[in-house]
Amino acid sequence: MPTLLVPLDFSHGTNLLLSQATRLAQEPGSRIILLHVIEPIPTNIPVGASMDVLIAPIVENTPSQESLQQRVEALAQPLREQGLAVEAHATIGLPVPEILDCAEREQADYILLGSHGRGALYHLFSGSVVTGVLKKTTRPVVVIPVPKKAQAAAVQESAS
Repeated sequence: MPTLLVPLDFSHGTNLLLSQATRLAQEPGSRIILLHVIEPIPTNIPVGASMDVLIAPIVENTPSQESLQQRVEALAQPLREQGLAVEAHATIGLPVPEILDCAEREQADYILLGSHGRGALYHLFSGSVVTGVLKKTTRPVVVIPVPKKAQAAAVQESAS
């Protein structure tokens, strides 16, 4: 009866991640928790003489938490129709701490993460959610690589 935490970023690998979660949740009593974290977009706001910086949580062009919650619910519904116990959550925060907090709160047995295979330069400047979770969790993590073919197909599909 495992509880699977499946953080989603709505990228081209989302369907692959959902199909793997579905496959792993076939044991009776299993539970899937879909989580989308809306990452705050940093905005520098100088404060005081020391020029400290505040981070604005969301800027105007960011989708609302409610619309993203609906999007996660839309992904959960077909899984529920298959008879799976699925919860859907969208929250605001930094991905790694939010994923770890949710895993703890929900007592997740596994965390399933998609890996996009971005290059070393990308990770040098922005880090990786997968790496951050792996470094800080005590729970088993299943990393699902997104094949280059799926990435290319998603790019072609979005261009159409």
